[in-house]
Amino acid sequence: MKINHPTEEGKSIVYGSLDGPENAVYFRGRLKHKKSIDLPKEWVDLVRPGSVTVTLTPIGSFQDIIVKGVSDNRVMVDARPGVPIDCYYYIVGERKDIPRLEVIVNEST
Repeated sequence: MKINHPTEEGKSIVYGSLDGPENAVYFRGRLKHKKSIDLPKEWVDLVRPGSVTVTLTPIGSFQDIIVKGVSDNRVMVDARPGVPIDCYYYIVGERKDIPRLEVIVNEST
């Protein structure tokens, strides 16, 4: 899907689509030796506040990793003291620039 970039005039964003009961965007990657994940800047205009969910998968050893919070387009994480953070992340947010899906619909007869 190609949409107009919400903050950069003359640019577009091209996203693929996953099937599910909402219109959402996701962001994934690896976090190493840091305690925050900066979300893409366009998420401010694309993602409904309060809809962000985060999954963290530790790499190499148990790290007691937690999500401390999501604010200012950033995810803050923490781990057991003295343990360096090394994890994969998968972050999902519901789109706010389009109407919410009506998941169950009556078929015309």
